[in-house]
Amino acid sequence: MIFEDNTGKRWFKIKALFLIGLMLLLASLSTYVLNLYRIIDFPIINVINMHLFNVMKKLFISYLFITIIIGFLRMLIIFYFCFRQLRRQKIIREHHSVTKNFFKLYRPSVTVIIPVFNEEVVINRTIKGILKTRYYPLVEILVIDDGSTDQTVKIIEKEFANNRRVKLIKKNNGGKSSALNLGIQCAQGDIIITIDADTIIEKSTIAHLVSNFSDPRVAAVSGNCKVGNIKNQLTLWQHIEFVTSNNLDKRAFEELSCITVVPGSNSAWRKSVIEKIGYFHHDTLAEDTELTFRVLNAGHKIVYEDRALSYEESPETLKDFIKQRIRWSYGILQAAWKHKKNIITSSNKTLKYFAVPSLLFSYLLFLTSPLVDIIFIVSVLSGTTSIYLFALLFYLTDFLNSFIAFKVGKEKMKPLIWLFIQRIGYRYLLAYVTWKALISALRGESIGWNKLNRSGNNEYKS
Repeated sequence: MIFEDNTGKRWFKIKALFLIGLMLLLASLSTYVLNLYRIIDFPIINVINMHLFNVMKKLFISYLFITIIIGFLRMLIIFYFCFRQLRRQKIIREHHSVTKNFFKLYRPSVTVIIPVFNEEVVINRTIKGILKTRYYPLVEILVIDDGSTDQTVKIIEKEFANNRRVKLIKKNNGGKSSALNLGIQCAQGDIIITIDADTIIEKSTIAHLVSNFSDPRVAAVSGNCKVGNIKNQLTLWQHIEFVTSNNLDKRAFEELSCITVVPGSNSAWRKSVIEKIGYFHHDTLAEDTELTFRVLNAGHKIVYEDRALSYEESPETLKDFIKQRIRWSYGILQAAWKHKKNIITSSNKTLKYFAVPSLLFSYLLFLTSPLVDIIFIVSVLSGTTSIYLFALLFYLTDFLNSFIAFKVGKEKMKPLIWLFIQRIGYRYLLAYVTWKALISALRGESIGWNKLNRSGNNEYKS
């Protein structure tokens, strides 16, 4: 796995540099205090300390200002390309509705792959949902059991033994990537649909995903993932996040030809492309992001299909949420680090100059955004108007972002009542998991898959 360091040498060097910096800081503070109480008398030290303090203060304020400005500009760029994508999409769909009776319908053979490991709570409903699909020819549903130790296999054998389209393939535990690769190698379909075991799709989802492959340049399609178990504040917060990401970022990134994540829970891939570029790799925890980078670097097209709806079970407890997000953050860092040279030399300019910098900027925001809340409180108490206005602009920009996303997605606006609280609470959670993932990467720690506990609370009725 990328970042793993069993020797501990990397972390030793980082700790050494940190201790040196800490010692210099303590030495500076000590001399300042000693000078302040006239224990020693070196006026030059006070001057140096005051200059350093002023420099740090200016750097901090400049960082806050630059971060807000970049965030605001990024938001405007996202808005522009999102609405451009919406206009283009509308024209294409209107044209298709007029001309569809004059052309032969594009219907390639499809294989759905579901990798499973201990999914007894959810697997039955997921498979039944796929079997209700309106797409034909759906050649097969390959359920790849990755060494389950619960009743998953027995449930599949009992419920679907007489269904020719459902095929169970058993293997020793080797991780999600190996399960997906085995499924692709066994697949008869030209198009591969990947669905997570907790995900329920609409009857038209597969048809909408597959229709995009009529364009021979398209190698992958990202579906529209939604939260299916809005049960508490945490799942509601995740719902707001999913809606904002899918209805703004995914649309804009499609228009810019630089979608960086085709989610494994709801995606479609051209089998020939996967075979050509080398299947899913097992050296990151974000195998879908890693493959997406390779597809983009190979010059292929990736699109977003907003009509391909799926409803997945999101973490309902803080413990599960933190486990999932640390894995996601760590995996995306691994994928970006692995492809850093390819990204720098990539012919895809929007990937190189916008998508990846945007991704890194979001990480920087997660790492430092709690400071905005601290600054906001301090500025209110101290009456510092300029900093207060900057912080207020940050909050307003954030609200506008989510408001437009809900408007574009035609979602109910009620969840936005909680947006201010969601943003504050969520920021601290995301800051924690991002710091945890970053420190784990620096330490060279091995992070496992950390499978989530399924509740079976997905409320969508297929």
